[in-house]
Amino acid sequence: MAETDPIRALEIALSTEKNGLKTYIDFAYRTKDESGKNMFIRLAADEFEHMAILEKQRESIQEKECWISVKLEKSEIEKLTPALKDKIKKVKGTEGLDQMSALRTALDMEERAIKFYGEQQQISTDPKAKDMYLRLVNMEQAHYELIQAEIDYIDKTGFWFDLREFSLEIE
Repeated sequence: MAETDPIRALEIALSTEKNGLKTYIDFAYRTKDESGKNMFIRLAADEFEHMAILEKQRESIQEKECWISVKLEKSEIEKLTPALKDKIKKVKGTEGLDQMSALRTALDMEERAIKFYGEQQQISTDPKAKDMYLRLVNMEQAHYELIQAEIDYIDKTGFWFDLREFSLEIE
């Protein structure tokens, strides 16, 4: 697989993040459950941060023809996800088709972002680009896990963060 033009790849990424930002703000506005609303607001804030990073990279490549090192701190979602796995503390989701539809759309968006950033990380030749794309993959993966946990909880699958909540088996 040949390396994508860096400017083109960054423009695709910016467009994707902008779409995610708009979508998450819309979902937050329409979600009645406070925890669901807060989750979508946090996801939107992360997408905004991703846009700022990508814009800095695009400017650097356009002006200096080089990638810059970007330090991406752990997002609130990345900090929250492992803590939730450890504590197995439930996050209440909004019931109903609209909420589930929004969550499934969000899950699909995160999955596509993970795939795109993963591909860019693999084909990039610049170490700074590889680092940035890998970091974005990790951030989007944390989003994916949080959204999947919310879906599992609402679906009452018996799993939350891939951990069985209850068993119907006689022990």
